Amino acid sequence: MTQKRNITIDDIARDLGVSKTTISRAISGKGRIGESTRNKVMQYIEACNYRPSPAARGLAENKTYNLALVLPKSFMQLNIPFYRHTMNAICEEAFAWDYNIVICLSTEEFPESLRRTLDNRKVDGVILSRTVENDGLVDMLKERDIPFSTIGSLPPQARGWATVEADHDQIGGCNAFTLSFLQGKQEKVGLLGNDMRYIVNQSRCAGFNQAVATLKYPEECIYMRSGLGKPADCTAAVRELLQLGVRKFLCMDDEICMFTLTALMQAGKKIPEDVQIASLFDSEKLNSSPIGISALRFDAAELGKVACRELLKCLRDENYDPSPILGYRIISRESTL
Repeated sequence: MTQKRNITIDDIARDLGVSKTTISRAISGKGRIGESTRNKVMQYIEACNYRPSPAARGLAENKTYNLALVLPKSFMQLNIPFYRHTMNAICEEAFAWDYNIVICLSTEEFPESLRRTLDNRKVDGVILSRTVENDGLVDMLKERDIPFSTIGSLPPQARGWATVEADHDQIGGCNAFTLSFLQGKQEKVGLLGNDMRYIVNQSRCAGFNQAVATLKYPEECIYMRSGLGKPADCTAAVRELLQLGVRKFLCMDDEICMFTLTALMQAGKKIPEDVQIASLFDSEKLNSSPIGISALRFDAAELGKVACRELLKCLRDENYDPSPILGYRIISRESTL
C-alpha cells in the first residue's frame, strides 16, 4: 500500500468503504465493531503511518485533549517568576502528552472565564495555579465533578477534594530555614508577609511557628506583620519594627523581601552588620539585590510539571500520586553571615 501523509478519518473511511463512525470506534477501541473490520482499519493506519490529530482522537474518545490553567486575573500585570516558571513547565508537560493548555484568567471574584470554559466542555481537566481560603473556583470544580490539580495544598476543610494536590514541603522547609536563621543569640525578629488568605503563606507561618516553639524563643521577641502588598505598607512596617529594636527580618516571599531590603537601606542600616534579612522564597528577583539574600529555594517549574503529569495520569486511568510533596534547599548568602 502506498504510504500517505496527512491523511484524515475521511480519507480512511473513503478508501476502506466504511463510515467515519466505524473508523472512530476502531481507533478508540470502544463501541460495537467486528474484529475483522477493526483489524483492517488498524492495518491501514499502520501502513499509512497515520496518527490521529487531537481533534480526531477527541471525537473518537469523547475527550478534548485540553487542560485549563487557571491564573489570577491580574497575572498579565504582574511580574511573578513563580507563575511564569510553573506555567512554562505545565505547557511543556502537557504538550509532551499531546494536550493543549487553555488559559483562564479567573479568581473567586471573577470566575466567568473558567465557568464559560466548563460550560462549553472545552477541557478534560483543570489546574489551579494557587490555593486560597474559601475559593469559589474549588467549590465549582467539586460540584461539577471535574478532575483538577492544584499548585499548592488546599485548606484543611477542602483536603481531598482535588484530584491532585501538588506542593513543596513548605512547613518543613520553613521550619528548617527558621531554625538556621534564628540560631545563636535570641534577638528580636520580624516576620513580614502579604495576604494570609493564601495557603502557602499560612504554611510558611506554621513552619516558622514550629521553629520558634522548638527554640523556645521568647514570645515578646517575635513580631508578625502581614498585608504588606505595597512598598509603602512594607516601609511603614519596617520603620515600626526598627523602632521596636528588631534586628532580624524574615520575609515570606521574594517581593516582600525586596520591599523590606529597600526600606532597611533607606533607613541607613548596614546588612548584615546592623540587621539581617532573609526570604522564605528564592527567585531571580533577589538577583537584583545589591547584597546576596539568604533564601529558601523551591523548584517552581518542577512543581508545575508534577501537578500536570499526575493529573494527566489520572485522565488516562493510570496510577497517579494524589498528593506529591517536593523538597527544598536552604541557600545561605551574605545577608545572614
